[in-house]
Amino acid sequence: MEDLRKSFPPREVLRGLNLRLKPGEVLGLLGLNGAGKTTLIKLLAGLLTPDGGSIRLLGQPTSRALIRKAVALMKEGQPSLYEFMTPRQNLRYFGHLLGISNLKERVEEALELTGLQVQADKPVLQLSFGTKRRVGLALAYLKEAPVLLMDEASAGLDVRSVAEMRNTIRRYASLGRAVLLTGHEMGFLEAVCDCIAVLHAGRIVVEGRLAELVQRLGLQPYLEVWCEDQPAVGEVLSVEAGLFRTKVSLGQAGHLNWGSVRHLRLQQSPLERLLQEDVHVEG
Repeated sequence: MEDLRKSFPPREVLRGLNLRLKPGEVLGLLGLNGAGKTTLIKLLAGLLTPDGGSIRLLGQPTSRALIRKAVALMKEGQPSLYEFMTPRQNLRYFGHLLGISNLKERVEEALELTGLQVQADKPVLQLSFGTKRRVGLALAYLKEAPVLLMDEASAGLDVRSVAEMRNTIRRYASLGRAVLLTGHEMGFLEAVCDCIAVLHAGRIVVEGRLAELVQRLGLQPYLEVWCEDQPAVGEVLSVEAGLFRTKVSLGQAGHLNWGSVRHLRLQQSPLERLLQEDVHVEG
């Protein structure tokens, strides 16, 4: 994607966006509500047309035919499945429509990849929301799409389903396929993504591997403490109700006067801090 632009007058949603998705990589797209994440997903899926800029897929300019062949889209919510049919029957039906050869073998591969062997012959109607989402991933695998787009990948999933979805996405990417996903569950994104891109004011303002971003932007975990007396270490952020609200690194914590501490909070998730703190610096 290069210099990608999209407006819904009078609002310009994407303003010269640049982003690259690599084979075998899971890229997490972050941004506050209204930042343009879903708009970008729809542009890549061919559901919207950009006002400017270019999108290339497999080294070629995009076309409807190429998108249909090379892109699998999982929108937020429940995938479109025949509820009276089983996952195996759904896969065989849609695989037949796609003209997939060796369909029986490919269906079994898809069920194994997504961990659906046990549920393969139960009616979809009886399956949990998270399991239905994994059936959607199995369909994406069956299609052999080199690019998978997932909007709100972990929305509505319980703890067990989140773990299963995370493992399935990692297995999907291990086949050399590119995955772009959005979401609001920071722990899920930290666990599943190789790289992170932050969308802010219509542009990608931060991009890179998570570990590198943590070091470059100073996003290491720290303690936020409220003390009666001003601490000898750390950075005082504010004074609230007579207490010094102070940012203290984990290495400095041993030098605190703990008798003065009235409240503390561990600020741990680097992705939450990417969105909350003033780290939106180009590059």
